[in-house]
Amino acid sequence: MRQQCPVFDGDRAAERLTELGLSVEVLEFALRGADAEARSYTPLDPPNMQGMARYSRTVRLLRERLIPFGWSFDNPRNLARTVSPDRRVAVITTLGDGATGFPHALPSTRYEKGLATIEAVGRNFLQLSLPIDLSDLEDRRPPGGDGVDSDDLDSGGLPTGDALFDAEDDGTATWILLYNVTDTEIRAELSLPDSMVEGYIDTWVERVVLPPIPLEPAVPLEPIVPLRVGGPIASDQAGEPDVLVFRRGA
Repeated sequence: MRQQCPVFDGDRAAERLTELGLSVEVLEFALRGADAEARSYTPLDPPNMQGMARYSRTVRLLRERLIPFGWSFDNPRNLARTVSPDRRVAVITTLGDGATGFPHALPSTRYEKGLATIEAVGRNFLQLSLPIDLSDLEDRRPPGGDGVDSDDLDSGGLPTGDALFDAEDDGTATWILLYNVTDTEIRAELSLPDSMVEGYIDTWVERVVLPPIPLEPAVPLEPIVPLRVGGPIASDQAGEPDVLVFRRGA
């Protein structure tokens, strides 16, 4: 484990992102677009839709911006990676805790990660010539969980095969676009994970902290009286189901 983790922010962050083939503008575009998508969901949607929509749209928008510049993408064991043209950098995204995006704090992933992320972080050790044995990764499970999360499932919801990464990934370092969203801002950073503890990533080789992205306050949804489908408000017609409708507050 490293004793010191360089943290880049401000102009230094922009310079470091340029070295990685990225920019503040590209990352902010993906995070803002994902926030707009997440806000389109309401309490009428299934639980967790906001979080899933935010994650999915962040990945998609990042890829849409970078593919025209020679980047590619793949999904080993559903670990959604966006990969630089020289395959030296792979970016994945995940939710961080409240310390995310603060230069003098020590952030962690919000939730336990699955086997694909464990191996990706382990491969970072290999890139840095640190001793680590990856041979038993298929038998590892984060304590307190079953070891299977969204990055460990195939399209049918079942764990996939043995080989997570191709041989050409031996020179690829996996960076994490870590984000945390409050009512007023998005805090995010692009950071290179160093190790994992009990399924969480909480130590880093280096961190590139993005400027906070201000958000307009969320407009609360207020329930209104039930409306009859296909009929006027307060209709006395029988046999038409009532539907609870939400409206934006003033």
